[in-house]
Amino acid sequence: MLVEDRLHKKAEESAHNEILAFLLIILGVHFLTAGLMVTIIVSGGKEWWLFSIYWQLQTASTSLGLILTIIGFAISSAGFILVIHYDRKKSWYRRQIEKSSIMEKWKMKPKSVDEILEECGEEKKASLALKTFK
Repeated sequence: MLVEDRLHKKAEESAHNEILAFLLIILGVHFLTAGLMVTIIVSGGKEWWLFSIYWQLQTASTSLGLILTIIGFAISSAGFILVIHYDRKKSWYRRQIEKSSIMEKWKMKPKSVDEILEECGEEKKASLALKTFK
């Protein structure tokens, strides 16, 4: 049972880490959005494109927008990768738990009512035989 308990703990831990990775994605999206908003507001030009930001870097606040955008993209990407990693890890632990529970079911073969009655009958016969010899 210790192995199965450990697998349950590890599966719960992976599920927790997966939730944290989702929160990391949300944080990255916020940084990305803030960076794009700063870039739009500071550039002030009507012809801004996402890839032409580099030519519009004239003030420190515009470079802040570019930095926020890059950091947001990096954090979001790391979050996506971690979500996939922890989800696969969690599913592996759950498969191992399922395998171990199937093995336990194979080890504990349930007895039918007839088998139980036969065992009781044999035990009574054996006890009666011992009493007659004494």
